Amino acid sequence: MLKYATLFRMTLLLSAVAVFTAPLQSQDAIPSTNLLFTKKSAASSDSAVIRSIAQMISDSFGAEVPLIEEFIREAKQLEKDKKVPATAFIGIAILESTGFTSYLYQNAKNPFGMRATSIWKGPTFVMFHEGRDSKFRKYDSPRDAVQDFAVFLNSRKWFRDAFKCQPSDVECFIKGLTANWKKREPGYASDPEWPNKVRRVIKTYKLEALKI
Repeated sequence: MLKYATLFRMTLLLSAVAVFTAPLQSQDAIPSTNLLFTKKSAASSDSAVIRSIAQMISDSFGAEVPLIEEFIREAKQLEKDKKVPATAFIGIAILESTGFTSYLYQNAKNPFGMRATSIWKGPTFVMFHEGRDSKFRKYDSPRDAVQDFAVFLNSRKWFRDAFKCQPSDVECFIKGLTANWKKREPGYASDPEWPNKVRRVIKTYKLEALKI
């Protein structure tokens, strides 16, 4: 009888351990669940910011919101991959393409005014510009446009200072693309007001909110 009583008590003890262990195991899984929830919340918040900014740009220029959102997402992905500020790229694109509504962007998905010089081996689009027909680079997608723009800037030694900037330092990047005549370095644009115009675009459309 003592043997059976002992076995009975052991069974009860093991059952009690199982009962109290189960909740602990469930709680062990809570951190991963919270992490997943946090990631989803961050993604939702990021999408909301992108949608809000795209809507502001659309309201100003008339471009379709999904088209603008696609460009913003590709610029942000480039920032993750190449460590260049998406904020600056988007600001320049808005300025150069009149909010993604320019004739060049509509026909060639070219938001940066990139010309098709002799080194360009891809498709081209011809349009009348500055008194004559000129060839411009033609892209299949916003991804192609932002990636090619990064490659182009990095290929010019006078722009390499911009690529030494931290991705979060948009002002540093803009200065790196600005003409510096003391160093005999041309800028991205001949207009001396170009850097300030990019800054105003960034401020107007709250592009700083897109920082990763």
